[in-house]
Amino acid sequence: MSKRRWAGLILMVIIFCFLAKEARCNIILKTLVANPSKTKTQTATLKAYLPKEATAEDVVDLGDLKINYDIEKELYFVYQEYELEPGESIIREIEIKDVWVISKAELDSLMAQAEKLAERLKDTPYFDMAATLQKDIEDKASDILERQEKAKDSRPQTHIGAYRKNMKIMGKASNNLERLEQLVVDTGTSNGSNSSKIEKIEVKATWQLIVAMIVVLGVLSFVFFIIWSRQAAIESTKQKIESEEKKTST
Repeated sequence: MSKRRWAGLILMVIIFCFLAKEARCNIILKTLVANPSKTKTQTATLKAYLPKEATAEDVVDLGDLKINYDIEKELYFVYQEYELEPGESIIREIEIKDVWVISKAELDSLMAQAEKLAERLKDTPYFDMAATLQKDIEDKASDILERQEKAKDSRPQTHIGAYRKNMKIMGKASNNLERLEQLVVDTGTSNGSNSSKIEKIEVKATWQLIVAMIVVLGVLSFVFFIIWSRQAAIESTKQKIESEEKKTST
């Protein structure tokens, strides 16, 4: 076999292994309906609600079941009617995409953001707090991955339960990330924040200068007005004295 064919074969094997690793297995949910009567045939209705995270688009195979949506409960459900012999029961399976997984890529992105934000606070008084928040986010991400790995081959109920617990932990980790972001904003270490602070200072200084100039002009105007008033009064007094002297001389 040529080197080119060997290289192509190896590449195909690598791609296959990668896809097998990343692919998610579907979840099989089982539901049962039975005829409780031991003497007569009856029509039994099978009705089962899907987990709240599942939508109609996530259903891969319903078999002979139908699907609908309960507006009040805000849940999808499957249903069907069956004619069952006395004491007969049947089991039906619903195949659903495994939407109860938090991807490693999402967790890696969360940790990368936390590391980046903490690094911006390195030369600030808040770095210790930032480092603590970053460490907590990393611990939560590791906890999520470990729990998820343990539950992936468990029963659907256990797998879904682990996912819901992980989502609560994910929420706390996201809150810590928001706290980090707020610290970065408050300390002015975010991108462009320093320039914006300088702009604000320059604008404030400009307004202060304008107000000072207005005040000075106002004071000068008032002083000039007082001087003018006094000079006008003196001039008026002089004119009166001169007028009276002229009358006396005549």
